[in-house]
Amino acid sequence: MQGPTLEDNGRLLRLRVETEEDLWALRSVLRPGDVVFSRTSRELKGEGRGGGRRVAMVLGVSVEGVEYQPFTDRLRIRGVIVSSPRELDLVGRHHTLSVEPGMEVAVLREGRWSEGDLRRLGELSEGASPRALAIAIDDEQFAIAVIRGNGVQVLEEGDLGLPGKGAPEERELGLRSAMGRVAADAARAASELGVGRAVVAGPAHWKDDLAGELRRIAPRLELIVDSVSYGGIKGIYELLRRDSVREALRRAMLLRELEAMERVNSVAATDPESLAYGLDGVGEAVSRGAAEEVIVDSGLVRSADREVGDRALAVLEAARRTGARVMILESDHPELRAWISSLGGIVAILRYRVR
Repeated sequence: MQGPTLEDNGRLLRLRVETEEDLWALRSVLRPGDVVFSRTSRELKGEGRGGGRRVAMVLGVSVEGVEYQPFTDRLRIRGVIVSSPRELDLVGRHHTLSVEPGMEVAVLREGRWSEGDLRRLGELSEGASPRALAIAIDDEQFAIAVIRGNGVQVLEEGDLGLPGKGAPEERELGLRSAMGRVAADAARAASELGVGRAVVAGPAHWKDDLAGELRRIAPRLELIVDSVSYGGIKGIYELLRRDSVREALRRAMLLRELEAMERVNSVAATDPESLAYGLDGVGEAVSRGAAEEVIVDSGLVRSADREVGDRALAVLEAARRTGARVMILESDHPELRAWISSLGGIVAILRYRVR
């Protein structure tokens, strides 16, 4: 990400999106009512039949909704046009901006951009999004890669070196040895990187053979098995276009958030007075320096009620200043959503009781 820079007394944020990670980061800080300025195009009707034409322009859109998924290379921002070329008279109409890597955008906020949002933008753009391992294998080659929100890094690739089909016994022995070696390397990479899930892909039985070996030596590694036409690097890049990769990344985020829910529920069962709920309760705990971890619904931070959203951000900024861990829940898991909503949208685990 190039920038970001602030103008207009801290209200206007300018940046250049360079990676998918930057798209993820931008999505996480946009709020309803923000005005996003970006180059786009729009179909304009002409006179008579077939007179329409698509015209490039810069529009300012007041945010109503944001949609992003990893590896789509695109952030879709829906809203109402509030700024357009005067001669086109588009203000008040709905439009969807499509932001991709390489594009420059500006975001105008009614109040000043908070330190918390700017910090979050930087943290996420540097690679804090979920990761997964990807392994592609066939009868000739393999590749192991780590997948992040901003793309893929190949960790290892090579040939299996199996004997020909004319020597079935030697080929079977070679296959077992190769599968064991690739599985061991993948398990070691997952452990060193702190990755809890992997997507295993390949044609025919090759993916299943490797998945079976991985389950044997790394039973705690969550596996997703998918079919691709090739092993090696070519198979990895084919895999990136599959829904299984998006599912692995989604699960990574969801797992961390469900673990946070379990931590809170465990404290609630054993020492409920070591929890604070809602903006009032958490705000009081944070002001006393008592919050150890704060967990908040992203919907609260980006609330359409700007007073609520600003208040939530202020609590999070204060929590960070006191050394508390902060987690913003992004997943749309129904149980998670219902749980955090029942707690007023925000909960804190305390270092010590405040009452």
